[in-house]
Amino acid sequence: MRFVVVGAGSIGLLIGSYLAQHQANVIFWVRREEQVKHLRNGLVREPENFTYEVDSTIHIKELPLDALWIIAVKYDALHDVLSEISALPIQPDVLFIQNGIGHLSLIEQYPLGHVSFATVEHGAKRIDDRTVSHNGIGPINIVENEKIAPTIQWMKEIDPHNFPITTQRNAKQLLFRKVLINCAINPLTALLKIRNGQLLENPYFHLVFRQLCEELLNNFEEYSGLLSYEDIEGVCRKTADNQSSMLVDRIKGRNMEIETILTAVLKEINQKGGSAPILQMLETTLLGINRSECGGC
Repeated sequence: MRFVVVGAGSIGLLIGSYLAQHQANVIFWVRREEQVKHLRNGLVREPENFTYEVDSTIHIKELPLDALWIIAVKYDALHDVLSEISALPIQPDVLFIQNGIGHLSLIEQYPLGHVSFATVEHGAKRIDDRTVSHNGIGPINIVENEKIAPTIQWMKEIDPHNFPITTQRNAKQLLFRKVLINCAINPLTALLKIRNGQLLENPYFHLVFRQLCEELLNNFEEYSGLLSYEDIEGVCRKTADNQSSMLVDRIKGRNMEIETILTAVLKEINQKGGSAPILQMLETTLLGINRSECGGC
């Protein structure tokens, strides 16, 4: 099996490590030559401290077009990535793994090849350019289709306990389930500057967390069969030692992904005639923090 992993953040490194563990040919497409050199010395996954052989490049022309390309970059990097991919002479099969749902409308602007989607509920932390810590086990949920079915079956055999793969057929339901989980965990942890588990450990934070979850679930009762409060709490518990991606962005002075997560969900709620005052407050507050802490980026 051959894979191109676009982006070597926490999720890209984690997925790449498990693919390489199962003897796949894995090549990362990254932005910095320095990271290329580090990854070519081996991808390290903690806490096992296992090292896996992978390749890496900054040049898109060096990437195999007959591989499955796994897109694991932040939304603000997607435009440039998709522009380069769509200019290739042959379009590779693409599997998107993003936070939020903003990429659904964005990818319609590009003449891509076969596209599929996935969400990740693992806890992972990027330690450095070649090292990732696997902090919490959760499924990778992939939209099943005939085109990538053999690849999905191969991935299911990698490590069913530590790297579980599940499938479903409805892309919007899959992505919206994940974005609701993100809405419940990420903004509170970013605002309070706490790791995920503190939402459960601190009784006051837990109360607000539960109220936010109830607000979200009440506005999307049609997802009651796919997502419950227990499901959201379970993800929070599995990733208890993690800092959410939104909190990491805030700590590093980067633009937090607010519009593709909170704003997108609020838009859906408004269209339904619903109300979400807690989520609205979080969106407004975090947008203000973005402006004050990263210079209006």
